[in-house]
Amino acid sequence: MALLLCRQRAKQPYCHDKLNINVWSGQELAYVIYNYPLLCTGDFLGERLFEWIDTGLNYKELARALRSAVSKNESVFNQLLMILQECNYYDSAEIMNLRQRMLDLRKRPEWELRRLEGITLFRAGCYNPAYEKISEAVRLQELDYRRTQPHDDAELREHNEKKADMYCDMAAAKIQLFDERGAIDILELSQNTCRNDRAARMRYLIDGTGDIPEEMKDELKKRREAALQSVRESEEYKNVTELLSHDGNALFQGARKMAAEWKRSYRKM
Repeated sequence: MALLLCRQRAKQPYCHDKLNINVWSGQELAYVIYNYPLLCTGDFLGERLFEWIDTGLNYKELARALRSAVSKNESVFNQLLMILQECNYYDSAEIMNLRQRMLDLRKRPEWELRRLEGITLFRAGCYNPAYEKISEAVRLQELDYRRTQPHDDAELREHNEKKADMYCDMAAAKIQLFDERGAIDILELSQNTCRNDRAARMRYLIDGTGDIPEEMKDELKKRREAALQSVRESEEYKNVTELLSHDGNALFQGARKMAAEWKRSYRKM
């Protein structure tokens, strides 16, 4: 993932560890905060970022204000809004929009924030961190539920439905990590927690099994075939097909190169 929103480019980039991207300007920094606020909390707001803002961007007043905010234990979201206002990339209406989104996030339980963070990482292509965040969300949700006992049947059902849905999120990440067996195991956990259509559909798309209505099978078969066709038309599939047509020595050399590229991509996940 990369950004090209530079008006005044810093000599050295700031690396956003969670998104695995280099940020080169104040405008890019504002873009990341606006679109991924949950990934700009915690360790993100620290001296490493403040030093880059100070010396890399030469936003010395902003760096001083942020350090002061940290010393006064001000809200993380307020610090993010300070950066947006100073970087002058979004207008006042957009900044107010983000402020409202942040206020809404503050009302959510910790487990839900972790799940949203995981979903954001998933959409950014960071599948392994996404899996870890959603797994953490499942643990936190269970702790929340146990702390607020006793529960009636409706609360238990709602709790299980949410947990089952998060298991499906985790299975989706496993699929992206080429771990179909792991995905199926998690989908079975989802179904055992609470029978749900999402887990059944995902299982059917993976291996063609699962207890789903016949009319749904036809729709899912079409989706699966469309996905397979998309893969066949992809550049990666064509590269593998072309590689397999080579003689033994060329095949070995090409396979080593391709495997190295895959490993580099996997580590970024």
